[in-house]
Amino acid sequence: MDGLVLGGKKSMPPKNQFRLSKRFYLISILLLITIITGLATGFPLFFRLTYILCVAIILTFVWNLISVKQLSIKVDRRTERVHVGDPLVERITAINDGFIPKPSLIVEDIADIPGYSSAHAIDISSKSFRSWRTTTPARKRGIYKIGPIKVSSSDTLGLYKREIFQGNTSQITVYPRLHTISGFDITTDTLYSEGNTTKRAHILTPHASSIRDYEYGDSISRVHWKSSAKHGKLMSREFDIGRSNDIWTVVDLDTSHQYGSLDNGTDEIAVSITASISQKYSSLGRSIGVIGYGNTKLFIEPSTGQSHFGNILENLAAIRAEGNTPLFDVLAKEDNLWASQSTLILITSSTALAWISALEHIRLKHVNIIVILLNANSYTNEDTELTNAKKLFSLGIKTYVVDKESSVEAALSKPYIDASASLINKELKEPAA
Repeated sequence: MDGLVLGGKKSMPPKNQFRLSKRFYLISILLLITIITGLATGFPLFFRLTYILCVAIILTFVWNLISVKQLSIKVDRRTERVHVGDPLVERITAINDGFIPKPSLIVEDIADIPGYSSAHAIDISSKSFRSWRTTTPARKRGIYKIGPIKVSSSDTLGLYKREIFQGNTSQITVYPRLHTISGFDITTDTLYSEGNTTKRAHILTPHASSIRDYEYGDSISRVHWKSSAKHGKLMSREFDIGRSNDIWTVVDLDTSHQYGSLDNGTDEIAVSITASISQKYSSLGRSIGVIGYGNTKLFIEPSTGQSHFGNILENLAAIRAEGNTPLFDVLAKEDNLWASQSTLILITSSTALAWISALEHIRLKHVNIIVILLNANSYTNEDTELTNAKKLFSLGIKTYVVDKESSVEAALSKPYIDASASLINKELKEPAA
């Protein structure tokens, strides 16, 4: 085998290594000094010391050479696909088939998984084995490689370092964490139209009720081609006002405003919320799509079914929050996707205000907008007002706020309310005593 293929790239297995330690060079210098001193003075003590040092260097070399002979490693990796928070479990067995004991061995499964560690110090007597299990929680979504097993050995004097590698390299996919968000609701009580609001109720069906002229902002998927050909102009399917269409989830992956690390990072939480929303509404038969500008552009057309949700999970596992496209530009680039009666769910930790003006424009197209804010202040320990949340609340855009230490399930069960604004409105409505 020339190499292992992981994620489309060939990965060459590491080569066994043999290294000299700093202590070896120190003893070599000491040996040289004793030889020169012995020749210069003729004292037998220096020749005896030279003899002892030479024997020690040779014997420790031989011992290091044979210490990993007749040693085999078996690995049973129990997991290939997990979610963040799930344990990565494997059992490692070291077998000594020889008559020479194997003291002071360090066995480690090499992996690029963040937070993963499996180093284990062991001693194995002759004709015996040692077996142990490692359990490490997955802390960061992604596609990682694990293996081979590295065995490190050293002699009693610490003159030589030897590393051998056994086993194969395999791939582990860590999916985002899935939350039970039963309290999260995408319905809205009002429909904005020409500056007025009318009451409506959402029914979770996407059936067309009539045909109308095509309007700017309508999704191409809404075009009724038969009627368009008949009338000689583009015609769109009209949906009942009480019925929702596609759900678009936009996750902000701009690296400039990501906070925290591993499973408590804003990027990880944002992606896990995206996955949880996709799971919930896919199970309800809703058509849902995902957009994210990260290290690559993530674009998944709205669709339904378990296989579609599986595709969302695979893509969310691979995407990284290394984008450089501001949220305002993301919304502007994809503006033609937000069709009338569709739902746009925006997930971001941005403290900027520019993208809110983009939402105001989108809302004019009768789009149901929901914003999930990851509170950057809770990561930076800044005691400042949630300006974005207040602004969104004043515009009547349903907003959820997720703090660093808060439960996602709890945070998404209750929309944000600007208490000060609510109090002012109450006072204005109440007549003076």
